[in-house]
Amino acid sequence: MTQADKLTMLQQICGDPEADSAMLSTYLDLAADIVVHRAYPFLTSYVFAEVPERYATVQVQIANELYLHRGAEGEKDHSENGVKRTYENGYVSDSLLKKIVPYARVIGELIPETVTVNAKAETTINTGKTELILNFTEVICTDKSVRTVYEGYTYTSSDENVATVADGVITAIAAGTATITVTGKRSHETASLEITVV
Repeated sequence: MTQADKLTMLQQICGDPEADSAMLSTYLDLAADIVVHRAYPFLTSYVFAEVPERYATVQVQIANELYLHRGAEGEKDHSENGVKRTYENGYVSDSLLKKIVPYARVIGELIPETVTVNAKAETTINTGKTELILNFTEVICTDKSVRTVYEGYTYTSSDENVATVADGVITAIAAGTATITVTGKRSHETASLEITVV
């Protein structure tokens, strides 16, 4: 199940048509961390541990529970405007956490040693045109094996008067140069592209 599928499912079950997609995505990220920490209790680095596919719906359920707990974090019951709500737990329900079976760590498991975010795009763009950034993260493990993963990325431009960037697409606004910075959502590693708009 993709992140977009999870977001769609969360939007449907949260019962709030006004819910902001960015906020729900944040709750999905928080839920992913909870699932990963529960599923892999012996990992020394959680940067690239993915939510196992079998727990995708559990991640969505946890995200929904976190969303519904807004304003009542840490409380088992909450009353507001004459409405009383009771929760199984002050954080995430034990019944949801029990659905996640921890994996044991194998001795000699490959541990990520070096993490590098890569970003590739044409560096010269004509005004008014767009350019897609190709992103991937390279993980070199302790045995020197290499894995390539996609971790989700955020983007910023050093000069939005020259070029803007959203969802991995650079839009050339006016002649000049700008630095596009790509940051991995889990690794927090960055890559930069120097863009020239002509």
